[in-house]
Amino acid sequence: MPQIFYRWICILCFVLATAGFLAELSGHRIAGGFAHVDKMAHFGIFIVLTALLWKGFKLAPVGAFLLLGVYGGAVELAQHYLTRRTGDWLDWLADVAGIVTFYLARTLWHYLRPRSQR
Repeated sequence: MPQIFYRWICILCFVLATAGFLAELSGHRIAGGFAHVDKMAHFGIFIVLTALLWKGFKLAPVGAFLLLGVYGGAVELAQHYLTRRTGDWLDWLADVAGIVTFYLARTLWHYLRPRSQR
């Protein structure tokens, strides 16, 4: 797929993620009573955002980490100050864990692939 495709998908996912993070929803109703489902959602969303940012914009890991880390922090601050939801620093840690996990998995994948496919 061309890089421009991944750029548009990345931007679309950022818009959808932001709308979801700032929606006036109760986490208990969404999670159905399961503890920490919101942390798993943050983790998964940030793995996807990191992958799309890497594929679409080819940012260096440090740049992507800073951009996405600031984005995750801004979302938590916006939840706290602009919605009836509360910002949670543990959500931000789940965001950071998702970013780090993507780059660790990508590095591991690179080393485990046969040399002929690199």
